[in-house]
Amino acid sequence: MANEIFVTAERCTGCSLCVKTCPVDAIKMIERPQHPNKWKLATINEKCVFCNACVVECDRLAEKTKKTDVFHAIVMHKDASTAPVIDTTLYKGVWCFAEQRHGKIVPTIYELLHVGGKMAKVLDEQLCVVLMGHGVKETAQDLIDHGADKVYVLDHPKLARFLEGAYAPILKDLILKEKPNKFLMAASAVGRSLAPRLAVMTHTGITADATEFDINPTTKMMHATRPSFGGNLMATILCERSRPEMATMRPMSFPMAKKVPGHKGEVKIVPIDDSMIQPREEFVEFIPDQDSASDISTAEVVVSGGKGVGNAKGFELLRELAKALGGEAVGASRAAVDSGWISYPHQIGLTGRTVRPKLYIACGISGQVQHLAGMSQAEVVVAINKDADCPMMKLATYALQGDLYEIIPAILAALKKPNTPALT
Repeated sequence: MANEIFVTAERCTGCSLCVKTCPVDAIKMIERPQHPNKWKLATINEKCVFCNACVVECDRLAEKTKKTDVFHAIVMHKDASTAPVIDTTLYKGVWCFAEQRHGKIVPTIYELLHVGGKMAKVLDEQLCVVLMGHGVKETAQDLIDHGADKVYVLDHPKLARFLEGAYAPILKDLILKEKPNKFLMAASAVGRSLAPRLAVMTHTGITADATEFDINPTTKMMHATRPSFGGNLMATILCERSRPEMATMRPMSFPMAKKVPGHKGEVKIVPIDDSMIQPREEFVEFIPDQDSASDISTAEVVVSGGKGVGNAKGFELLRELAKALGGEAVGASRAAVDSGWISYPHQIGLTGRTVRPKLYIACGISGQVQHLAGMSQAEVVVAINKDADCPMMKLATYALQGDLYEIIPAILAALKKPNTPALT
């Protein structure tokens, strides 16, 4: 049976709240001149993604009004998969995938260990790390020092550079053999490439780009939440009938795990069958990005501009401020990028990068929810805006009301004065 959704005409009042609720504009109202009350009728078209938002809204109205003859008008049936139900009690352990680039561990693993560590504690299971590459065994102890109970080391010369076709089959075999309960990866270029392929190969589900995690204390299932429909909805996704429960985590969304003095862990060397490494792709060359925007995600100081900057030339002033504060990271809102004032790699928000700096300076940015989602974890936020009531000014640690073209030069002049305290 395919997914289906329909409106029960006898129960629809034509209130149109379902139209406002639908995130994909899949519901339209049509006239019903023959209806005794002239009520309109909701109709659902092929744009529907079966998100259930309209059903919830219609049912909520029924509960609120206590009426039994109307509302509860939208009915949805989802196809029940014929996939076999597995014994979830056989799956144990919270796994985190440690990326390495050029032989060095990518710091995102420490965020994964922070999230995974909380899950492992609730589940009373081991926190494990999968480390793939060449010559990476010496890094295993650092992962144990940050809370890992076990590190699976898969070391081979052909794994020195990430190739999806080489990594995926080896990881698949390890998962099928060891049966982890949860598996977390970073929503990086590597994670976004490897994770979905791995999920398909192991016949499980995956939540992509999650920003919140929780464990249901009763079912022990992972609740992974991610922004949907441009941030208009937050979707919590469950993986009920398959294991491991997989998710990719948006980098810079969580604190990093701290070192655990005296923590003991096991390093398990996993033998690799050379015949399994038969990738169709080939690593040719790595060309580093020369744009300073590549450093935004890890920068401690970020100066960003929005529509209030007014033009592309205004971003030169922001770059000058960033350098005066000891950095070079310049960010932007989507409005500034869409206007062509600065390139997309500088964009911060749901559809751009996520940053977690010690200092974030927002210049002429009103603070739409999509942008706030990308920088709300900053330690100190300074907002410069003419509008004292905009969301960014209310979020800011320090709000400076006024023209950024007057305020920023004044800040620069103060920073150039002798004996100006260094930024710490």
